[in-house]
Amino acid sequence: MRPAMRLAFLLIPAAVLCAQDPGFNGVWKHASDSGIPAAIEDTVKDINFIKRPIARKKLISKNPVYQKVTISISAQEISIQFDARSPVKMPADGKAVPWTREDGDKFMVSAKVEGNKLTQHFKSDEGERTNVFTVGDKKLGLSATVKSPSLPKPLIYTIQFIGA
Repeated sequence: MRPAMRLAFLLIPAAVLCAQDPGFNGVWKHASDSGIPAAIEDTVKDINFIKRPIARKKLISKNPVYQKVTISISAQEISIQFDARSPVKMPADGKAVPWTREDGDKFMVSAKVEGNKLTQHFKSDEGERTNVFTVGDKKLGLSATVKSPSLPKPLIYTIQFIGA
C-alpha cells in the first residue's frame, strides 16, 4: 500500500469504519422460525392460570412471525423495518433514543453493528427486548429475547430470513 493510501485510510473516522455494512443492508424474506407459539407457551406455562391467557395474548400480539425485514445501515443511522410497519431509526453509534410504536407504547431504542452482528435493544417500563441479527451466506438470523418482571422467564425465539 502506498504511503498516501495508508494515510487516507487512517483518516477515515472510526464511526464510518464501524458502520460499514457486513451484508445486512437489503430486504430479507421469512424462511423459517423456531416455534414462536411453542416458545410463548413455554414462557407462560408457570403463570397463574387466571393471568396466563392475558400474558399469552399480549406476547402473541407483540411477537408476530415477521415475513420481511428491511435493513439500512449508514455511518450515521441504522434503520430496521419489519413487514409494513414504520421503520425504527437509531443512531449508528449505539446511543439510545426515544421511539413510539404504532400502538402508542414508548421505548428507548438503540442499535449497534459489531462484525457480523447487529444488536437492537428496546427498553420500556414494562420490560425489554433484544434483537440480535447475524448475517452470513445470504441468510439473516434474528434471535429475540423478551424480558419482563411480569414473566417467570424470558421469551426466546429465532427467525431465519433469506435475501430477497
